[in-house]
Amino acid sequence: MRLGVLCPALVAVVLCLAGVTGAAGTASFSDPAGDSGSAPDVTSVTVSNDDRGLITFRIGVPNRATLGSDDAVAIPFATNTPGQAGLRDDGVNFVLGLEGKAVFLQRWSGSAMLDAVPRSLQGSFASGVLTLSVRQDDLVPGFPSPAVPTELTFYVVGFAFNGQEVAAEDDAPDASDQFWTYRLVQPPRIVVTYVRAPTTVRAGTRLIVQLGAAWSDTGRVVKPTKVSCRAKLGSRALKGTATGPANCSWLAPKGTRGKTVHGSITLTSGAAVVTRSFSTRVR
Repeated sequence: MRLGVLCPALVAVVLCLAGVTGAAGTASFSDPAGDSGSAPDVTSVTVSNDDRGLITFRIGVPNRATLGSDDAVAIPFATNTPGQAGLRDDGVNFVLGLEGKAVFLQRWSGSAMLDAVPRSLQGSFASGVLTLSVRQDDLVPGFPSPAVPTELTFYVVGFAFNGQEVAAEDDAPDASDQFWTYRLVQPPRIVVTYVRAPTTVRAGTRLIVQLGAAWSDTGRVVKPTKVSCRAKLGSRALKGTATGPANCSWLAPKGTRGKTVHGSITLTSGAAVVTRSFSTRVR
């Protein structure tokens, strides 16, 4: 992909704190037609999400029947989640898009855009409509932040390349001081934001496993009513202790070097329950 060309071009579009806000849960936006030159002409954007947090962008590009190998459409966006690795110069921490037939998602590391390929990532182009999808769960910052994004601020750019050069582009919205806002609306569910388990633990010391979780509808950290800690070393059950809001601790017995602890943490909050498993080798 020509993201080495694409990313600097995106950074040239600088966001500010004035924007156009769409309706919660589903939102539609428009951009003038015929202003793209030879680039894909972005004229409409509809964003929605389902009850499991799958976010879908549908982008109207009426001057293309198919997206060519020298075309790309990108959605640079920021999440409202604390704990992300900073923001790029244009206020972005993710770029989602399609270049030719290749779908991509990149995450800002604080110094560079890095490829992310979650299983939920999908993209296609047919009959002048680009469809891109990714789950809310795949946009969490991870350890040590247990937060979940509930709002996106974004813009859309259509590119036409000439070799490694950008020949033409269409920014939507047109004004460089505007962006669009979309807020997810869904029934509350628990999103696991990280499971942090060491790959090895020294015999005779404590194995500590941490789990982060937040509510999908508000982004707030889950306060569990119960935390269950289960682990086995072979057929031997180990006694676990809940050491924090969603942390568990076990003693790795002496004389067990080379064996593996298999376990799980179960978090309960009201009627909602999530379980995550882990494996750690004793050294």
